[in-house]
Amino acid sequence: MQICCPVANLILGSHLLTVDHDLHRRRRKPLEPFFSRQGIMRLQDMLAEVALKLESRIRALEGTNTVIRLDHAFSAFSGDIIGKICLDSGDDSKTFLSHPTFNPEWYDTIHTIVRSIPLFTAFPWIVQGQMFNNFKEVAKQHIYRALKDTEESKRTGKEDTNHASLFHYIATSDMPESERSPERLAKEAQVLLGGGTASTARTIGFTSFYIMSNPNIRSRLEDELRDVMADWPQRVPSWAELEKLPFLQALIKESLRLSYGVMHRLPRISPDVPIQYKQYTIPPGLSGGNGYSFAQVPVGMSAYFMHSDPKAFPEPDKYIPDRWLGKVTPEMHRSYVPFTRGSRNCLGMNLAMSEMSLILAVLFRPNGPKFELFETDESDVKQAHDFLIPLPKIETKGVRAIIP
Repeated sequence: MQICCPVANLILGSHLLTVDHDLHRRRRKPLEPFFSRQGIMRLQDMLAEVALKLESRIRALEGTNTVIRLDHAFSAFSGDIIGKICLDSGDDSKTFLSHPTFNPEWYDTIHTIVRSIPLFTAFPWIVQGQMFNNFKEVAKQHIYRALKDTEESKRTGKEDTNHASLFHYIATSDMPESERSPERLAKEAQVLLGGGTASTARTIGFTSFYIMSNPNIRSRLEDELRDVMADWPQRVPSWAELEKLPFLQALIKESLRLSYGVMHRLPRISPDVPIQYKQYTIPPGLSGGNGYSFAQVPVGMSAYFMHSDPKAFPEPDKYIPDRWLGKVTPEMHRSYVPFTRGSRNCLGMNLAMSEMSLILAVLFRPNGPKFELFETDESDVKQAHDFLIPLPKIETKGVRAIIP
């Protein structure tokens, strides 16, 4: 099946853009253990290590009046975490957080591609441009390194110390050889590296802005974090502990509501049964050639419209974390879909929630860095454009802060 978007066609073959339900399930299944709740709990030490490195980098700038691009820092943080999950090379000097300015090229690569999607759709040949090719090369390098390490382990008979990483696992799995080809796995790598960075980093930056711009929010959060973060980093709170902090989780939920995850309308197919909407009956999908399923009537949903429903969320354009501390109504629950739902929900949902909970707790605990916003206002974080994911005004200079 041809997807009517040139960018989508370049990652067609990844689990994300697999239309056939059974094939999608087979491609996603090997990835799920790494992103399950249990899988994320096993990563807590690694997450803490990366969070501590980010904090240490920021601490080194205290008192220098250096303007910190927090959106760059958070992209480096999320990028390093998904990179370690996919293929931990063990070389810490090559991480994004090791870069003197948090590797802004990584941020620029992802956001240039995202901002260019409408242009790519109108002029498909532009996708062969240098920025997109750079991203493809990063993904390919991950895959070829995993395959090379796997072959070396087979040749020498030595145990592969990186076998626990996602790409090494897939490379040695019992999946059909066609599913383990470098070309297909490189497309999975693009999805995982890009998806594991952009939305999570944006939500962390979004939340950080509202914490720093509202003294009451900041004070309440510090009070809530006081006990659980008292012995950081000697004692690292578990994700389960951080989940029990109501105000921290309310901040994250409200940020996810207003940053939407994927803002674009997402098509859905009911393969077997019709969908009843009021007096309308939407027919189920039809079986097409090569096992694909085609909908007689397109059905789509958008987190933007659902999260902006005033019946579910009064004053929907306002950042009101306290709405999650009272009674969460059925309408709120039904309309809250930052990770979508069902068998095609966001693979990295657990990872994103764990990352956001930890890094916000680390940076905004009572003894954390005393950030102050620098020439940043709400227009620098609030969505102004739908480029698949929501982005603020084009001329934004990002979320900037100093530590006096």
